[in-house]
Amino acid sequence: MRSNVLVAAAVFTLGLAVTSKAADVSEQGAKELRGVLTQYLSRDLADSGFITVKPATNRYEVTYDLSKFFDKISSSNFSIAGLKPLMMFAAPMDKGLWSIDGDNSLEISAHSKLGDAPETDITYSLASLVYTGVFDPAISYLRSMDVTAKAIKMSSKSAAQTVEASFDGMNSKFSATDTGKAGTVDFLSTGTMPGFYEKISAPTTPTVEVRADSIDFDAKATSVPIKELRELARFVFAHVKAKTLSKSGGDKFKALIREALPVFQSLEETASANNLSIVTEKGKVALKRVDYSAHMNGVTKASSVGFGLKAEGLKLDAGVIPADYQPLVPDTAVLEIGVPDMDLAAATDILLEADFSKPEPLSKEQGDRIGQAVFPKGSVTVDFPKIGATSSVYDFEVSGSVTGYPKQKDRYSLQASILARDYDKTIAFIQNAAKTDAELNQVSFVMMMAKGFAKTDPDGRQRWDVSATDDGTFIVNGQVIKAPK
Repeated sequence: MRSNVLVAAAVFTLGLAVTSKAADVSEQGAKELRGVLTQYLSRDLADSGFITVKPATNRYEVTYDLSKFFDKISSSNFSIAGLKPLMMFAAPMDKGLWSIDGDNSLEISAHSKLGDAPETDITYSLASLVYTGVFDPAISYLRSMDVTAKAIKMSSKSAAQTVEASFDGMNSKFSATDTGKAGTVDFLSTGTMPGFYEKISAPTTPTVEVRADSIDFDAKATSVPIKELRELARFVFAHVKAKTLSKSGGDKFKALIREALPVFQSLEETASANNLSIVTEKGKVALKRVDYSAHMNGVTKASSVGFGLKAEGLKLDAGVIPADYQPLVPDTAVLEIGVPDMDLAAATDILLEADFSKPEPLSKEQGDRIGQAVFPKGSVTVDFPKIGATSSVYDFEVSGSVTGYPKQKDRYSLQASILARDYDKTIAFIQNAAKTDAELNQVSFVMMMAKGFAKTDPDGRQRWDVSATDDGTFIVNGQVIKAPK
């Protein structure tokens, strides 16, 4: 939802970047503003009345008639109904800034049949969407925007499954600040969406319902070359209907991409679901809090990406897990993984060898080279800074990295450290459970063997430093468990 608002504002502000000086609101000003707002549209769409502008006291009233836009792209495979004009207001401010605001609602339905996917009917409604913001021609983008939405509802129905989802509303803030590097800005977005509900049902699978008191989100992008990205967006918008580009158009497109690199210095996103519950026919799974995070640096020769997930306060109904095993349900669980050392710059260089005058710009050989360029050493390393879980009967943490070789499926290497607190308590629980489940005797035996290799850290935790080399050597705390092949 927040991205939809920002995209709509971005399209609008492409025009404000040109009409940037503060002036008296007039019929001539409205004509000029409409001219710059429609200059990136195809001629038939610009002439259709998709965008209209008129002066209204001390501001301009801009109307987007979305039905006229979708009339141009609707087909037997895609149709949309219920669209009504959306209105945005723009007022010139001091120092060349523009104030923008709007208050709209939506209630639309669509039908699609894309590729091999089943026919799908989609509905989307929004009782209210109110936003205010400030546009700055100096960066050709928004300096700030506040958004408030109420009663957001979505549904998707096909022969395969039906999905219904809703939020009570949304509150979010967006800001852009200058960085120390000329021509770049940092973006920050934060907000909350209370009252989440989702229901998934299908003819062949049980119904699942998901609820959360709220979902909070934060996102940040640093050192974004905003003007270069604006020019790239302009080009894409102007050629959105083109199946191919001319030689000069393809060269222009490549140049714009190169100028926009590395796109950002860093990108970070977090989201948290509070009092999350998942209800199935077997019972309910409840979580006090679930945190998700993701981060990435720009398109460089040393790009990296990482993800994190943390769950707290997990509770399961008796029907979901046998009562004897309830102590194994973690109170907290953490998963952090990342992929470093990706040469996305080299992959982009190959991508820009494409001939955009052809229906298939990249050859198979070029496509294969892109995959190889991302991991030039022929290996893929996955870091796991922390994988851990705690409950009343265990507390463990694992960290390290594993390296694999895509062309040699059985070749890998591993470096990891395993830490366990109250390990004897864990063994005792398994031994007691083995009295009624004989299969756990083997687990207990392996755990006792592992204890024999453990070292004790100053804080009392058991430690196992493990390494596995690609020649088959396996070492635990300096002891060779398996010799090289």
